[in-house]
Amino acid sequence: MQRSDQQQPDAQRRETEAAARAVEAQVKRSARALAAERAAQAFWPVPTLAMAGVAFWAFGGLGLVSPAVGLVLIGAFGATLLGALVWGIRGFRWPDRTAAVARLDDELPGRPIAALNDTLAVGLGDAGAHALWAHHMRRMAGLAARARAMRPNLSVAARDPWALRLAAVVALVAAAFFARAPEPVVLPNVSGAGGPQIAAGPSFEAWASPPAYTGRPTLYLNEDAPAVLDLPVGTQVTVRVYGVDTGHVLEESVSGNATPLSDIAEGISSAQFAVNGDGRFALVSAGTEVAAWDVTMLPDAPPQIGPEGPVERAASGAMELSYTATDDYAVNRAEAEIVLDLAQVDRRHGLVAAPTPRDPILLDLPMPFSGDTTDVTETLIEDLSKHPWVGLPVTIRLTAWDAAEQTGTATVQAILPGRRFFDPLARALLEQRRDLLWTRDNADRVDQMLRVITAAPEDVFTNTTAFLMTRMALRRLGYAREDGLDAAEQEDIAELLWNAALAVEDGNLADARERLRRAQERLSDALENGATEDEIAELMQELREAMQDYMEQLAQEALQNPDQLAEQPQGETIELTQDQLQELLDRIEELAQSGQQEQAQALLEQLQQLLENLQMQAQQGGQGQQQQGQQMMQELQDTLRQQQGLADESFQELQRQFNQNRQPGQQGQGQQGQQRPFGQLPQLGQPGQPQPGQRGQGQPQPGPNADALAQRQEALRQMLDELRGRLPGPGTPEGSEARRQLEEAERQMGEARDNLDAGELNDALDRQADAMDALREGIRGLGEELQQQAQQNQGDAGEQQGDGMARDNRDPLGRPAGSRGDIRTDENMLPGVDPMRRAQELFDEIRRRSSEQSRPEGELDYLRRLLDRF
Repeated sequence: MQRSDQQQPDAQRRETEAAARAVEAQVKRSARALAAERAAQAFWPVPTLAMAGVAFWAFGGLGLVSPAVGLVLIGAFGATLLGALVWGIRGFRWPDRTAAVARLDDELPGRPIAALNDTLAVGLGDAGAHALWAHHMRRMAGLAARARAMRPNLSVAARDPWALRLAAVVALVAAAFFARAPEPVVLPNVSGAGGPQIAAGPSFEAWASPPAYTGRPTLYLNEDAPAVLDLPVGTQVTVRVYGVDTGHVLEESVSGNATPLSDIAEGISSAQFAVNGDGRFALVSAGTEVAAWDVTMLPDAPPQIGPEGPVERAASGAMELSYTATDDYAVNRAEAEIVLDLAQVDRRHGLVAAPTPRDPILLDLPMPFSGDTTDVTETLIEDLSKHPWVGLPVTIRLTAWDAAEQTGTATVQAILPGRRFFDPLARALLEQRRDLLWTRDNADRVDQMLRVITAAPEDVFTNTTAFLMTRMALRRLGYAREDGLDAAEQEDIAELLWNAALAVEDGNLADARERLRRAQERLSDALENGATEDEIAELMQELREAMQDYMEQLAQEALQNPDQLAEQPQGETIELTQDQLQELLDRIEELAQSGQQEQAQALLEQLQQLLENLQMQAQQGGQGQQQQGQQMMQELQDTLRQQQGLADESFQELQRQFNQNRQPGQQGQGQQGQQRPFGQLPQLGQPGQPQPGQRGQGQPQPGPNADALAQRQEALRQMLDELRGRLPGPGTPEGSEARRQLEEAERQMGEARDNLDAGELNDALDRQADAMDALREGIRGLGEELQQQAQQNQGDAGEQQGDGMARDNRDPLGRPAGSRGDIRTDENMLPGVDPMRRAQELFDEIRRRSSEQSRPEGELDYLRRLLDRF
């Protein structure tokens, strides 16, 4: 059954007509969007070709070919552009209304636009059917009225899978920013009359380009240019003449050789010459000067370099050589070459034989990281303590280069400085090491001397490790003598002797009591041998640190065995405050630096007797949980030390991977063989710092050691988890914060383990550093909690003199109680050392290392961030 529009109710008709008008407007918008999409798909090659052609012209592409070839390229480009346009026109179809309606209707639920054109086919005589149909049409009209045409989708990725349009856009943008004004394009005369002509007749242009290192701009020599020019030596002058049969001749006397004009293209003549002296150049036509300029050459003086004072030795043994270099433009680089001054060597004992030839020591002199380098004053700090020339006269040749590769040199005579050893046994071992490295012919002599040294070890050696190293060096020397001592064995044996000497000099630092004794002995030997002020200051600092460790060990023993201390008579104890000990140490240092060695020795012996008789007293209350907390504190500190060691090994693994990726010949003299602990700056001038490959030479690849490091990291995380489970319940808000920090440390360890598994050593080092920071904060918080518990348990006993902790929260030595668990302190950590001078030394060292571009990019970034911050 059918029903006409006249039979529809008026209200329905009006709604339908209103919806139809709204839909018609959206249909037109949909048609325009479809037209835009089809146009983009059909004509995208046209703007792509246009942009590529403009970029080619802007970068001077037509100037690189002959006029005939340029004409062919222009014709081919025009034909291609026209073909693309024709192809687009043929492929473009304007969308009809049906397509626009279908696109619009597809975006609506139920296709309401198509529904508006439907008619009632069933139930024409049924009033209910008419009512239902009217409701349906009103609903469809409402949905259709909400129709909105979609924006055109102009993407042509399917038509341009190679993204040529994007490449053309990039080329056009690059031309807009970086392309210089293109030179005029000369095309051949295709009219057949008179050959190639220049419309304006013959013309010329000239410009002078000084060397880039001078920083001077290019001068365009036109009618307004001065007639007298001051040009640096090496300036490139270009003269160019345009026209046919001009008869122009170039006359110049600044290069030393007459430079004629030569044809570089049809109708173009050019000449280029360098300014090597004063003179004149002119362009002459038919006997008349068209243009002329007088030139005064500005000479480029070679750089000057020289030492600033004598060669000095730092307290650590590093060589310090200050120098000054100047240049009229800029000092490009500088180098120090150290050679042995054999004529000045005292040829006795092991130095009688002729030495094995050795390459000179080549060291890059530090340069400013940024800024002006016309006047440079820097200090070379390099530790050459392991070199066999230490203590022998050397000649240091300083050389500076400017950008023109001119050089300036200076010579310094000096004794090559190195670390000083005060122990006689250590000096004896180092003397045999020097003789062995002097020449392999000394092998028999060194073998005999080592046998003498080790003949009665109980009378000579106090360090078992040093004795074993010396015996190992002796055995290896004996085997090598039988098979023929080669260079590799010679270096290995010398390294063993060096390590043995270090073990003798430094002693076993693991035990606090032994370290204190060794520090006292070293200071005593230094006083007897006339050490310098810097060496005495360094040894005094070592003595202070050893004494602090010794006091902490005594305090720990007192906490673990309070009953034993309580049974001792009060008259046998000696109470010393920290201030009294500090005053005694300051007095010793003052006497030593003022040259009163005997008085300093007497006070040092008195200090030793006081320390031998010193006893600690501890409080009686709070034995159970306090002792458990102290034990937990010790275990957490051990965990922190193990994490630090693991981070050091991770950093060494990263450096090893960088060294494997390096190209041969990129390591400098004196920069191989040793690694630096992670998170610590190297000692000033420390030798053997690894020089990983420069930036862009490849990234480190994960090695097999990363898996072992990951396993150890996981074991350390599990150990920390076990320690957290054994902690007593938090009694203060600080205790809760301490446990939160320990949880954070465990989480960071887990992330470091994952990074190590993936071979991402840089990220692993960051996570390990975060874990150590969180672990330190946790230890500090736990120490404060234990301190508060101790004060609560102490009660009135703390009011009495000699009971454990005093009322001012200081122990019997006058130290803050928190120093046993708190790694932070307000105390001066460098007593006896000028903090400003030490800070300047560290800053100079950071600047020097940041200027060595051969270091790994990660390390350079770390050093730059330090410079930016401080």
